[in-house]
Amino acid sequence: MSIRRFYPTLWLCVLALVLGVQPGFAQTVSQKGMATVTYGDHLTAAERQRAITQAAINALERYVANNNSAQAQLFASRQSYFTAHIANYVLGTTVLSSQNDPKAKTYTVVLRADIDRDRLLNDLGVGAASATSMQSTTHQMLTFLFMARSQKSIQQFDNRVYKRVDTDTIKGRNTSEGESIHAHEIDTSGSAHEHQSVRSTSGGSTLVQSDRVTWQVAQSGDINTAMTGVFANAGYEVVDAGQVEGASNGLLNIAKIRAAYSTGNDLPPKLMYRTTQGVRAAGINLLAIGTLDIGLPGSDPVSGNVRVYVTVTGKVYNVSGRFAQTLASVGPVQFAGLGPNATVAQTNALTLAARETAQHLVDELVNRGLH
Repeated sequence: MSIRRFYPTLWLCVLALVLGVQPGFAQTVSQKGMATVTYGDHLTAAERQRAITQAAINALERYVANNNSAQAQLFASRQSYFTAHIANYVLGTTVLSSQNDPKAKTYTVVLRADIDRDRLLNDLGVGAASATSMQSTTHQMLTFLFMARSQKSIQQFDNRVYKRVDTDTIKGRNTSEGESIHAHEIDTSGSAHEHQSVRSTSGGSTLVQSDRVTWQVAQSGDINTAMTGVFANAGYEVVDAGQVEGASNGLLNIAKIRAAYSTGNDLPPKLMYRTTQGVRAAGINLLAIGTLDIGLPGSDPVSGNVRVYVTVTGKVYNVSGRFAQTLASVGPVQFAGLGPNATVAQTNALTLAARETAQHLVDELVNRGLH
């Protein structure tokens, strides 16, 4: 390497150290915010900055509100803190538009804020737990069973049409009488006539049956990795379901659960009961269980890439007692993944769905004081 090529590289490294630049691992998200401020005689730089700060706060509030109700409740309980320390969570802003109304003495700004998602979740109490809290707090043990499913076959039924005709027979009798008077006698006469008629009414019904879907349930390392990371970062002691099965006294049977989810959306009651009791027998209090249904690939109209949707439903149960109690639930909610082909798009969709689902469940559990 020549000396001329080395110095620029060395200079950049030194500059990074001087400025305190470190490799960034935080996950940032973008969110629009808007604010309008009023001013006195004229618009000053301080008033412009105040509008930008309020718009950044608005962006943070919008982001939390769009996530889920559990995070919104946590944020609302400490909103004054986040507002006072907005610079810790909004890493940068880009002004998209601004408008000054001298007559109304108002200044409006619309901006895009870059939010440090990891720090926000951490300070909400649902992100990565600090080393101090990990050492001083006893955390819940949790295991999860989320199955990735794709449609294997769809059985469609023809409509069943029922026709009926009701027939009534109506009988009747007509009679007539008469008399004639002669010189020395009166003659009478009478007759009777019986008749019947037939009246019919027709109707019917049509029975429409829903399609019978058979699912192909597959193991997915992407789901396990994403969910384990979220639960573990939130402070839960995550135990692999395979280990729990071995310690469940034969009550937890993952193969039977997979088979049940191949034909239906819910576990049969007896199987569900044995599952929760098996997790309890293994000494674990929390069970998260659900499905991630993979849709057919399509085309994204904006990017032209392949797009795959994943629909998630799931619950977290407290299995410490005799009967399981629902603590948190999610879905059905859809997540989309993009990629150059169906395989990549599906992987991206599953990873996103697993991560966001686990985060939603964590938010709800933390709201209930279970962490």
